[in-house]
Amino acid sequence: MDLKSFREDKLKIKTQSAFAELIGVEQSSISRWEKDPDSIPFQIIQRILEKTGASYEELTGWKKPIPDPLNVEDTWKKADFTKYTLSEYIANALEQIELPEEDRKAYIDDLSAGINASLIKPKVAIVGRSDTGKSTLINALLGVDKMPTSWTPTTSIAVYIKHISDRPTFIEEDAWVFTNHLGNENMWNERQLYDEEYCRSWKIAAGGVEILRSFGTRQGENYDKEAGAAVIFLDAPVLKICDIVDLPGFGTETESDDNITFAAAQKSDIIIYLSQANGFMRIEDITYLKRNISELPVWEDKSSNTLSPLCNLFIVASQAHTVNNGNRTQLAEILDVGCKNLLKTLPNGYWAEREKASNHVYVNDGYAELRARFFAYTTDIPDICKPFNEKLTEILEVLPTIINERTKSFVRSYVASRKPNLIDEIQKYEGIVAERDKYESLLREIESNELSRVRDNDARKTNVRAEISRLQVGSIDEFSSYVSSVINVDALVKLMREKGIKNKKDDVELFGSSLQSMLQAECESILKSKSETLSKTAKDYIAAFSESIAKPFEDNSINVDFDAGWAFASALSALGMIGGFGTFLASTVSGVLLFVGAGHLIGTSIWAGVITSSIFGPIGIAVGLLIAGGLGIAKLFGGGWEKSVAKKIVAAVEENNIPTKYREGITQYWAQTESAFEQAAAKLDKDWNAYVMNLRQMINSYNINEIQHRIVALKFLSDFFDNIPL
Repeated sequence: MDLKSFREDKLKIKTQSAFAELIGVEQSSISRWEKDPDSIPFQIIQRILEKTGASYEELTGWKKPIPDPLNVEDTWKKADFTKYTLSEYIANALEQIELPEEDRKAYIDDLSAGINASLIKPKVAIVGRSDTGKSTLINALLGVDKMPTSWTPTTSIAVYIKHISDRPTFIEEDAWVFTNHLGNENMWNERQLYDEEYCRSWKIAAGGVEILRSFGTRQGENYDKEAGAAVIFLDAPVLKICDIVDLPGFGTETESDDNITFAAAQKSDIIIYLSQANGFMRIEDITYLKRNISELPVWEDKSSNTLSPLCNLFIVASQAHTVNNGNRTQLAEILDVGCKNLLKTLPNGYWAEREKASNHVYVNDGYAELRARFFAYTTDIPDICKPFNEKLTEILEVLPTIINERTKSFVRSYVASRKPNLIDEIQKYEGIVAERDKYESLLREIESNELSRVRDNDARKTNVRAEISRLQVGSIDEFSSYVSSVINVDALVKLMREKGIKNKKDDVELFGSSLQSMLQAECESILKSKSETLSKTAKDYIAAFSESIAKPFEDNSINVDFDAGWAFASALSALGMIGGFGTFLASTVSGVLLFVGAGHLIGTSIWAGVITSSIFGPIGIAVGLLIAGGLGIAKLFGGGWEKSVAKKIVAAVEENNIPTKYREGITQYWAQTESAFEQAAAKLDKDWNAYVMNLRQMINSYNINEIQHRIVALKFLSDFFDNIPL
């Protein structure tokens, strides 16, 4: 034991006298014990632990043995082989022929980007309040003692843990640390790990894994350097088939930690949520977790795989040894109560929406399926961990297979969607050679119609903008009406009675949390309905655009080889925020292809097409906690308690401007929608203008060699599509 180091480095207490005062002894005793730690009486050790909150291990330096690493089969090998094979095939093809840039962009780049974005390892996020043992769990899964642990909230950055084989060639160290913002962008994007210029622009430090203790913990000497993320590379079996993300504990005194945790968790494929067993699933846990559940990808599909419902959700009662030395009966009771309480707060439509996404049927509001996702865990008693380890192993080994097959399906669908346009383009160039007069006529008609076409298209753009504005106003009005109908004393009293709420603190807190779920679900339901309306408007806009350019082709008996739908959808799919256009993309062939390829919808959300998590996730969590805070001062006794609670809820909603927070979120959602439309429509116009310019150049220059080269290139692409190795 190094008592001096413990005092100075861990407790940050610089003088022996201050430490002596803390534990109620003479300074001379501290001096003696620091020189001879073996002379410290056991009762003094107990007092130090009580006064500091430290663990015996932290005080003495004794470390528990790390469990063996999670034993998993490397099922990612096939996906890796697929990625290597396709990447090599594309690279070799590009070496064999010099493709014009527009052909590469039109037929290769999206395919290549989709493959690279799809074939990425599943991401496992470790989430929970501070000091629930997240880093301890990660160390156990890895079988190495690498992640910093402490008796106080430790991790303050998002740490992406990857296998050593995934390290880019330009990264020579085991760990890189990145700033929490750069320009107008917040959070380093892990998907750009292999972009050297991008990573170097965000990097603030590099070194061994021990650098995390300096930059990534609240006790670290570089904690004030505004680090936001880090990536480390380790050799552990589990990292061969997944990446692990160690996240800051939410609910700390640091708001940035909450933002980092939420942003990283919503991009994950599997969530492991930890809550201490001896205080399991408090209202704060439930409020946070239910948002994670709503946004978690739905990997299970009864029609296509054997995964069990909610297979990628793990709700873990950590430090289970603190419950009567790991008493199994008591732990089971704790898990039962936690499941039932969480279930009470989920919105009424949750299970119906999930059935649509997963093709599973959930009886009794999904209790059995949800309860199966609750686990106890402690490294002190290995057999308690067995059910958790088995279920985690199962999902980790299956997901790579699903990702591999979905990627192959994406490639097949991409080819099927783009090949017809490619054939039409080949015919166009062959036609320019064989029947130049016909294509000269086509060009003249296109150019003569262009002024009126642009004028009409501008009018249609104005109509789409007006529709978006109307949908925004309608969304706000409908939500405001709903809030008024629910958040009033009479309605709340009636709802409490319908739900059988008892005059108990826990019951009332859960009711408050369920109320927030109702508001969130209604808001998302309204946006979903409005987004479906916008989807039809977008399709009409694309159809009108396509019709406006079609007549010259029809008059000259030429197939249209410009795909307006693809151009618009591909532009949308490249944007980070698209607001109400999620439903449109999810309902169009080209949109689905590109959006899935970009990695956004590989795991389907239950609110498919309503991409609101970045806006409403933090709002929902904040609102839930505000309502719970307002209820904390309610007097829960005597007659009329229901009315008292209802008044407290109404007051909490009004005082914290909760309806306004949602209305601001709705406004932001539709602002993103309008911005997405402007960008996609501009890209569509740009692509069409480039098409006309290229046609004009080919006809006016009439360079037979250039045209023949273009035909050869396009036929090469046709063969390329036909022979993709799957």
